[in-house]
Amino acid sequence: MNRREEIEARLAAIRGEMDNENADIDALTEEVRTLKNEMKGIDDAAEKRAKLRQEVSDGSGTPVRVFSGMREERVGGAESKEYRSAFLKDLLGLEMNKEERAAFVHTTANTSAPLPTTMLDSIWDLVSKRHSIMGDITIYRTGTILDVVKHTAVAQGEAKTVAENAANDDEQNTFVKVTLSGKDFSKHVDISYAMERMSIDALERYLIDEISASLGDAMASDVISQIGTDMAAGNKVNSAANGAITFKELAALFGKLKRVGAVSVYATRATIYNHLVGMVDTTGRPIFQPSAQAGQEGVILGAQIKVEDAVADNVVLIGDGRRVVYNMIQDIMIESDKDIKKHVTTYSGYARGSGALIDPDSFAQLTVTSEG
Repeated sequence: MNRREEIEARLAAIRGEMDNENADIDALTEEVRTLKNEMKGIDDAAEKRAKLRQEVSDGSGTPVRVFSGMREERVGGAESKEYRSAFLKDLLGLEMNKEERAAFVHTTANTSAPLPTTMLDSIWDLVSKRHSIMGDITIYRTGTILDVVKHTAVAQGEAKTVAENAANDDEQNTFVKVTLSGKDFSKHVDISYAMERMSIDALERYLIDEISASLGDAMASDVISQIGTDMAAGNKVNSAANGAITFKELAALFGKLKRVGAVSVYATRATIYNHLVGMVDTTGRPIFQPSAQAGQEGVILGAQIKVEDAVADNVVLIGDGRRVVYNMIQDIMIESDKDIKKHVTTYSGYARGSGALIDPDSFAQLTVTSEG
């Protein structure tokens, strides 16, 4: 029996000892951690030998596993079922089978354990459904600091009245470079050892729901705040009357937008149903059009109305979400750590990113003046 088999046998024995009422859980926890670290060292050494053997043989290609009958299968990456299972078992401290271990070692050989593709896609899907702005902005997953060019003004060449046969000035735009170096977003949850006996599927669902809700809220709030910071000062207006918006004011707000494509209206449900749904034009005709399309509450002046809780109540934000560039330096990841004193496992979600509105005239907002 080699050392790996000895470790696996001991881990199997520990699983039985844990059910003993007199078991020293703290000692067993520390022993499991030591054994897993030793096993990881064995796996790392094996991976290095395999890579060296491959480089000596042909210098290229993807590591393969050879099974009976000499059939070769590629080791799965973050998108594989084997890696998904291995990732969650690693979080739970469970033993992996050979296929899972091979996928885990291969995928994490040169980086920290990335989220399985299915989990990452599910988290981002929930983030986009919970916060419409996150589904509309332009997101780049560069993994590094990104410089973007931001339009600030037309210094020369705006449309104007000119004499007959005279040409207008050549357009001269003013641009500035904005560095997107990222902001840290994190969320952690503590799970007791007893609760940790949940199934792999249950743990995955729990982490997806918790991480997507918390990190999504934080990133959406950051995006909305950045839009407000980068927006042209003249595009921020207040309603003339207390507690009410007129059709003329809303139409004028749309008229402030420049260099936009598809325009959306972002607001909380309270703002939408208190101020927009019942709005009428100057002839008294309703201008709100209900919609059965998922992700939007209706249409007003040709723009989709979308619920966005990151926008403050009594604020109507309109614009082209694609004009916001967001750089993900570290895509959403999940790590775990055990506290053997409190007997809890901490699962921590983390991401790093930041964005900018690249054209200040591509968004505008109307704030309902408060009474009193």
